[in-house]
Amino acid sequence: MSLDKLLNEYPMAANISAAIAFLAFVVFALTQIFKDDPNRFKGKDKVDFAWRAVLTRSDRSVEVFAGDVSWAQDNKDELENRTRAGVVVRVLCRWPSKPQPLEQVRALIEAGVEVRFYTDDHVRLRGMVADTGVGLDGGTALTVSKVPKEAIDSGSGHAGTDSSFVYEARRYLPGRDGTYIAALHQLFNSVWKSLPQGVIMGQLALTEDRYCEILSKIPHYRGVKADDISVSKVAISSLYSCCRTVKAARLDRISALFEAYQRFNLDLFESSKIESGGGRTLVLPPIVERQPDGRLVVIDGMHRIYHLAAHTDAQQVTCLVLAGQGPLPSTPVPFGDVRVSATKLPRPDNFPDYNHENFRDIKAIDRHLAIMATSP
Repeated sequence: MSLDKLLNEYPMAANISAAIAFLAFVVFALTQIFKDDPNRFKGKDKVDFAWRAVLTRSDRSVEVFAGDVSWAQDNKDELENRTRAGVVVRVLCRWPSKPQPLEQVRALIEAGVEVRFYTDDHVRLRGMVADTGVGLDGGTALTVSKVPKEAIDSGSGHAGTDSSFVYEARRYLPGRDGTYIAALHQLFNSVWKSLPQGVIMGQLALTEDRYCEILSKIPHYRGVKADDISVSKVAISSLYSCCRTVKAARLDRISALFEAYQRFNLDLFESSKIESGGGRTLVLPPIVERQPDGRLVVIDGMHRIYHLAAHTDAQQVTCLVLAGQGPLPSTPVPFGDVRVSATKLPRPDNFPDYNHENFRDIKAIDRHLAIMATSP
């Protein structure tokens, strides 16, 4: 029977059929609107699952836009496995100003994650990009929103907020979302390059005898005594240098150290403990030797002192001053004559009248300090 004939001869049946068809369409439309999207996650548990999956299943790289890093400790073992497998994990997060965030960042560093800090609302995005490559055919991304739930204040009757949040996340896959993933990757790299390395610092109290023990790790200082050592402030204008230049690349890295001293309320160049993506170590004040004629010659820490003089109006600097350490490895030049070099110069070019027999192997001290930092 044709539809026309049905409509003409059986109007009630036609109406019923039309109603059923319309109802089926409504059901289909609602199903399409409200069906679960496998790339959308609602609720903290589902968002946490998606976050963990992207974070720990990557093969090449993970880039994280984070406010806090409260997820770090729960995922520390998996992150460590990833970094040991060669996955590069980089995290942007706020400066950890309180004990709990500090421990969370420490968990990242211990897992081999590279961290850089920002202040205030420098980064508003929350999410991550994983395994991105050149082009639009690789990688994935996850963005997360965390919005306070509205609540009614029982006193005023006005809307307020409570401690609960609405969590939602969106996953982006290559192909259809490739352009967006690439844009997030570029944004991350742009912000990352603009920030110094994340450094956690703490105060380190050392006695003169302890300084002697550390300094004696290089042959030239094996005879140093406690009476030969003092930690004191000296005038920058009175300093001399064994070298003619400081390296531009190293000066760039020093900026992270300066910011960390200030953030953790430490005096510039006091002995400190350091934790960063490169591991744990200890740092001493710049080492200066007092010559028989009274000149103060910088042996180690020239980049720190140069950065201080170039970026502040400081007139003095805290140094570890040693007396009676014998001939220098080069003829000293006034501190004001030191210049920045784009490359590392050969020792004979950088050190006037260089004499290797008198060279102080400061790297031996650095190696010992790194061992001390990881010892129980």
